[in-house]
Amino acid sequence: MYLIIDASAVINLLAWLGSSFLLITDLITYPLKALGIEQAAIGWLVLGCFVGGAIGLIQSLKRIEQYSYLGKVYLIAIILPSLLFITGLITANFQQNIDFFPNVVLVDDFKYPSKKWNKDALLSIKNGGLFHPGNKSDNLKLSIWGDKNQRFRDLDFSVDTKKVNGTDDSGFGIVARTSDISKSSVRHNFYYLLIKGNGEFSMGKLIGSNKWEDKVGWQHSTSIKQGNNINRLRIVCNGKKVIGWINSQRVGIFEDDSYASGKIGVISLQSSDDGAAVYFDNVFIKTKPE
Repeated sequence: MYLIIDASAVINLLAWLGSSFLLITDLITYPLKALGIEQAAIGWLVLGCFVGGAIGLIQSLKRIEQYSYLGKVYLIAIILPSLLFITGLITANFQQNIDFFPNVVLVDDFKYPSKKWNKDALLSIKNGGLFHPGNKSDNLKLSIWGDKNQRFRDLDFSVDTKKVNGTDDSGFGIVARTSDISKSSVRHNFYYLLIKGNGEFSMGKLIGSNKWEDKVGWQHSTSIKQGNNINRLRIVCNGKKVIGWINSQRVGIFEDDSYASGKIGVISLQSSDDGAAVYFDNVFIKTKPE
């Protein structure tokens, strides 16, 4: 009796095993992004070092006949990758949900700037960017994009920011779902993601231009390039969720249902000492279908 092996079936089986292995390995290494490991190859290297170290430790314990520790090592070697795998599944699914913003609304590098920027008189578009000077004329400088009736609900908004002069203690960043609440004066509600040149960031909401409610209080982040460097800021509003990224690293998330929709914009603030001169560039806005 001869066993007939279908070559195509074997190839398909091997391909399935290989792709499954790659998928599982990627899901295990995905949570390592929280440690700043963005490249998959480096994540694989870290996982390989862990597996190799575990195997080496097991063999060493057997060689010196320390069998009482083997159970603990086996347990750690099984539980840790399993936890990473489960975390990878959760975070990967969450990432997929918030990344689905197919409608590109604006791509602006300010070489041929959009005419929909509504900014203060002291603010200007020059040198390939939207410029906020660091003078003391106003505690809050805000540039809003969009037509009079243009409002966004679920959106993905990102922009390059660069402080070029002034103190490192002044905040600047991006805002979403902003709206005027008074026709007689300029008062705004919005969600914000702010950074400072000293490496700190904050997220929250502004209520009526005078009450700052930090949902993620000012704290230091290693993802921020300090001083006069370019930082890519990104804010996503997805239902009640408001999520913030700095240089592709997720730094904060909170839930709030105060503001359902609004415009987007960029902002710079003045500290007690002085303001910071800031350029904003490479604006990118995506939305979900209504």
